[in-house]
Amino acid sequence: MQKFAVFTGSCQSLPVVQYLLQTNQLACVVLVDGQPNPDLMQLQQWLKQQNITTLPYSKNGDDALLSQLDRLAVNCGVVYLFRHKIRKSLMQYFNGELMNIHPSPLPEYRGPQPLYWQLRNGETLTKLTMHQVTQELDCGDIACDVEIDIHPFDTIQCLYQKTSQALLHLISQYCELKQNNQLALCKQTTEYTKLAPALQPSDLVVNWSTCNTSDIVNMAKAGNLDRFCAQLIFRQSTFQLLQASKVECALKGITPGTIIELGLKSGLIVKTHDGAVKLDILGATQGCFDGYRFALLFGLEPGLVFDNDVAVNSR
Repeated sequence: MQKFAVFTGSCQSLPVVQYLLQTNQLACVVLVDGQPNPDLMQLQQWLKQQNITTLPYSKNGDDALLSQLDRLAVNCGVVYLFRHKIRKSLMQYFNGELMNIHPSPLPEYRGPQPLYWQLRNGETLTKLTMHQVTQELDCGDIACDVEIDIHPFDTIQCLYQKTSQALLHLISQYCELKQNNQLALCKQTTEYTKLAPALQPSDLVVNWSTCNTSDIVNMAKAGNLDRFCAQLIFRQSTFQLLQASKVECALKGITPGTIIELGLKSGLIVKTHDGAVKLDILGATQGCFDGYRFALLFGLEPGLVFDNDVAVNSR
């Protein structure tokens, strides 16, 4: 009989936990080792209410955890939104039965920020992929996957929600294939072109000299209301760009980053090197504003140019 341990630190994994609980396949949940945050605390509270056994993961070693997993007769594992790299001793315990869930069509977008970079690159389709945990991250054989459409208006929060909804389909598909002895692991192709590396501060700044219109629109979607929000620099102060739209513009000879139009109806429009972009919604410590109100509040007017350099302070 299959008895699963779910390795996680987020409420977004609850569809997996609930399915395994309802099908009598859940043995325990292994929680991340780190400072509590609202998401983790909410997860812990829900698990306690459901009387689900929880085990702590230790950064210092696996001996205690392995003993507890063995006592609970755990023989399968699922990893999702778990901030730690699984050590070799745990992989050996599960003997190929430890699976990770990665939100990308592997081998594309291997890395810690797959959803962000898929939105940033303007992808229209992604996958939630179940693959074996191996020492090389995101490189294990693929067990199954589920396709997820990316709508042109989707933000990073939309994709978080869509992947959470697709989890039930993925875990049920995986368990049914295992139970029916129909699971066929598939090696990942060695050909891929896109990675999903950890984000650096400079990745979030709109560089008007290098970013085209689509880049800026996608940056806003990828970081909308998230810790990776796109940033605009003006007069050495940082502002958040939450939404932007492409605008047709035939003007030539204007420096990218220059404000070319400002009006109550037209909004705040900025020249790019391949057209123009309307800054729909911007954020500051004072609140969120449409482009026109933002410009009036902070003294922006046509002819002024946004900076490309990283700011030294924030407003």
